[in-house]
Amino acid sequence: MLTARICESPGDLGGARAEWDALAVLSERPFAAPAWALAWWDNLRPEAAELRLVLVREAGALVGVVPLFCVKRTYAPLGGGMAPVEPLARPGLESQVAEAAAGALAEASPAPASLEIEAHGSSPDWAGMLAGAWVGGGRVWRWTRSETPVPCIDLGAGFEDWLAAKSSSFRREMKRKQRRLEQAGGSFRFAGEESLERDVHAFMRLHRRRLAGKGGSSLGADGVEPMLASIGEELLPRGRFRLLCIDLGGEPIAAQLLLAAGGELSAWNSGFDEAHAKLSPSMQCMVEALRDASERGERTMSLGPGGQDYKYRLSNREDSLSSHVLVPPDGAQALTRLRLAPAQIRAALSARLSPAAKRRLRGSIPG
Repeated sequence: MLTARICESPGDLGGARAEWDALAVLSERPFAAPAWALAWWDNLRPEAAELRLVLVREAGALVGVVPLFCVKRTYAPLGGGMAPVEPLARPGLESQVAEAAAGALAEASPAPASLEIEAHGSSPDWAGMLAGAWVGGGRVWRWTRSETPVPCIDLGAGFEDWLAAKSSSFRREMKRKQRRLEQAGGSFRFAGEESLERDVHAFMRLHRRRLAGKGGSSLGADGVEPMLASIGEELLPRGRFRLLCIDLGGEPIAAQLLLAAGGELSAWNSGFDEAHAKLSPSMQCMVEALRDASERGERTMSLGPGGQDYKYRLSNREDSLSSHVLVPPDGAQALTRLRLAPAQIRAALSARLSPAAKRRLRGSIPG
């Protein structure tokens, strides 16, 4: 029999933190690991936020986690949308974990007026399972707020096979730009424990500067840098936090941040110095990260949400990332749906716009 409880403080996790991390590795979901979710909680949580982390156990062992927080009666995934912090379950127990978690959330305080769940298309249908298992009678109203493509790379037999499948023009271009980088004295390296804070600072500087003239970065909050440093302190010694830098003249000119879990490597964000744009430093970082991942025995690499052209130059398959909103069947359901109606209208209008119009509407153009 599965039992669920809601943890309201990171200090109450105890040994569950290591078990949670083991589930993230087993599920190959790098951003669903506690290092990422709880670093966000420590550094970037909204004012008045309360932790509502659902832990599901079987015979004392942690078999499922639904990582949430709430602001009043609005429940959302830990991570605030910076990366997909998904529910996790031991394989084969997904529906039972959802049933136990739904029972705990139905009795949570404050009672959820709405609940947001993020999940990849390749993940279990967590929103559907939670909605179907909700107790108390009545139907849970479900809305898919967004669905975004996630280009991915299947390494198959390894890096060389992946590269051989690319076009001859792509291979020539990458070799030419790699030679130019080497001739200029550039080199790749991963951040180490001794250089972590310095490299995270350089990464944020390059990222923000790159987007300064294009609407600005969404990573403007002061807490982002200490959050990343905290994640690095925990995961870098395990080889799962990878900040890949290109150095030229003793200074980083590009950086790419990636996280790993199990056989999956996921790219998060990047930055580079525009003065060296002709070297395609971001693309070179991606290819080098992929080469390194292959050597480590990792099988897949996610390029992150968004259908940018450069991602499709690298990818050979596609996943998706969806955000679902559940509204439980209580007395406030009608009012909650009315409150969500403007967001539904905006989402419907946005879905009909061209990619360029969507970028104008958001006020920024991806770098």
